[in-house]
Amino acid sequence: MAELVVSLALLAFSPSGALRPPLPPSARPPLSASATRPWAPSPACRPPSSPRTAAICLDEALISRSDRLHAENQPLALFEALRGADTADVELAWRVCRAHHDLAEEAVAEPRRREALLREGLAIAEAALEAHPESGPLLKWYGILLGRLSDFLPTKEKVANSFKIKEALDTAATKLPQDASLQTALGQWCLKVAGISWIERQAAKVLFGSPPVSTYEEALSYFERSHAIRPSKKASLQAGLAQQKLGRPAEAEKWLQRCLELEGSGEADAEIDRQAKEALGK
Repeated sequence: MAELVVSLALLAFSPSGALRPPLPPSARPPLSASATRPWAPSPACRPPSSPRTAAICLDEALISRSDRLHAENQPLALFEALRGADTADVELAWRVCRAHHDLAEEAVAEPRRREALLREGLAIAEAALEAHPESGPLLKWYGILLGRLSDFLPTKEKVANSFKIKEALDTAATKLPQDASLQTALGQWCLKVAGISWIERQAAKVLFGSPPVSTYEEALSYFERSHAIRPSKKASLQAGLAQQKLGRPAEAEKWLQRCLELEGSGEADAEIDRQAKEALGK
């Protein structure tokens, strides 16, 4: 609207800056049918005189922009765009959580910053889930953020959180069956649990009666499902690592090569490529 007002104001002046006289009726071009049609609000936005509707329109624009930045893999721009967003809105809340995760993934060489971003995102997810406990995207990002945070937690907390992570991701998967990144997250949970250390297993037995259970085959099934929905470097890398754990070097090599062949950008993808090359012995 502001741009339209400025444009109209500029049109009213001649190049010298003098005010142009209005055109006589005979010199004015005829109005098109659309110009003479009475204005009506779009289904999404009522007239801008409503503050609530104006806020809704702004939120919709922010949601659209954040999804575009995420798709373009611009984590810093995404994070900045959502700074100060109203997380009482569930659609904005989970996108803010996603932005924290995406930026944390880029902080490959900054563990303290990575941990801080994960904790901030997790706190937002927890608060939003109190108001929206059935939100699939919120449950997804709560589970993913909590899983990533495990790298910074002691064994007791890590084991305790593993049950929460699986429950959140399983529930989210029933609501978002075609979400590729959610399938990858479930596979990563299985891969970690299948390789749980003896100390962690003993801690789980003492604290919870039994440790979380999974297998490398189960992990691989999630990565394959993720790849079938939408191929990604992360799922390909993880599938290759699972195949290595299963003692299938030829299959592992295929997945790891596939990972390297997929286009990537940013520090997170560079780190995935580094891990794939390391697994291939390059």
